[in-house]
Amino acid sequence: MPPSRRTPIAALLTCLCAALATPAAAGPLDDELRDLLRHTDLGDAQVAVLVIDPVTDRVLASHNPDLALIPASNQKLLTSGAALITLGESFAFRTELLLDGARLIIRGSGDPGLGDPVLLERSEPPMTVDDLLERLALGIAERTDAGITEIIADDRVFDREYAHPSWPEKDLNRWYCAEVAGLGFHTNVISAFVSPAPDGAGAPPRVTIQPNAPIITLKNRARTTNSGANSAWIARPRPENEFTLYGNVHEPALAPIRASIHEPPLFTASLIRNALSNAGVAVPGESGMRLANERDHFPDAEPAAVVLTALPEALRRCNADSHNLYAEALIKRIGHEVTTDAGSWSNGAAVIRMILGQRLGPDISSSVHIADGSGMSRENRVSPAVLAAWLDSFSDDPTLFSAFSESLASPGEGTLTSRWRGISLDNEVRAKSGYLTGVYALSGYVIDPTTSRRVVFSMIINEGRRSSGNARRFHDEFVAEIDQWLTEQRPARVDALGG
Repeated sequence: MPPSRRTPIAALLTCLCAALATPAAAGPLDDELRDLLRHTDLGDAQVAVLVIDPVTDRVLASHNPDLALIPASNQKLLTSGAALITLGESFAFRTELLLDGARLIIRGSGDPGLGDPVLLERSEPPMTVDDLLERLALGIAERTDAGITEIIADDRVFDREYAHPSWPEKDLNRWYCAEVAGLGFHTNVISAFVSPAPDGAGAPPRVTIQPNAPIITLKNRARTTNSGANSAWIARPRPENEFTLYGNVHEPALAPIRASIHEPPLFTASLIRNALSNAGVAVPGESGMRLANERDHFPDAEPAAVVLTALPEALRRCNADSHNLYAEALIKRIGHEVTTDAGSWSNGAAVIRMILGQRLGPDISSSVHIADGSGMSRENRVSPAVLAAWLDSFSDDPTLFSAFSESLASPGEGTLTSRWRGISLDNEVRAKSGYLTGVYALSGYVIDPTTSRRVVFSMIINEGRRSSGNARRFHDEFVAEIDQWLTEQRPARVDALGG
């Protein structure tokens, strides 16, 4: 983990203190920031903002920059950046299917992308989940004649605390709170596709589950209706793989209904066992599947199939798409990478704090609280001063900056698909949004494509329950102010050349 070219947080805070102490040293965007704060109804929300120019370390605008707030998904900036530094851009998650005689071992590396339909659709050639399972089964079938007598899910790269204790209990069956494990599949969710029953109103709708593992049970208590909007949803009230479909179905759903599964390693093993059976391979009953234990060692096991997910793909899903499972897999994976113990939220958070200290200064850990990797936990705390300095620190290495910034969304894509509508921007924006109830965050870069000069910004609003629209509008309009300022810094000769 290379040290920074300087200590950005120390330089930043020194500059910031001077700016706050001397009115004449106010940043060039402070007036615009104050004007927006006056004219945007944010109620009694806590607002913290910092904008810096990395070329000069000058504070361009600030408002409560040291206030440590709930960052929501801006927490992913710390997690993904630490993963890039720790693992390296060339890292790839590796899932191995190994044969040890008649035993099949599925060895996980914590890959959140195994069986992810989004990544499969982007692959060359594009694949479906069923395609992948069939290929894996055929790879095993070609290497065994006697069949499989036992399937062992080796998930020991991570601990078995699948859900973070501070995540809302009512959301644990939602896709964005999917369980985190060393071995998983299909982002550890099932997708239900529903359509009206042929028998008409009152009858249970048709339901197709993907991927459909034998260990999954679904009770259909929804009903078909003649009118109204679809309102079907899935409940999983207990930590087991028993689901119930509720609500009304009037027309075929355009999008699947997703619900998180329990115990992803055995879910994965069940899917592969089912695929093997479909391929004509003799397989054991469900009792022949188990989790690996501390006594298990497989020195003579031979690979039958391998699936890789490159780190840049994982970072993009983490940041641009803001997929929580990817962030949680990354924090646990760096915990394992540094300690060699099973990756956990505890040792992963310790690694992030260590890297923050190395890059931003030894006192930084005391101002940051890291509970999870995605920001789903409301126990996380970080200030715009820390996030801005963290973003700035990637400027030291062009390769590192490129890999990190390219994982962030631009306007019109990912979680920024609907941002800056009606607002014209001259420069490139790469940013991470964040949202929880009452929490709105946006941090990233504004980059001049003609000069590569960039501005770093971080904005967090807490307890802004009054209007999410106003919080988003404040963020978007202030980024537009930053964009205009950066354009004004462009050398005149560049503009003359059509820049």
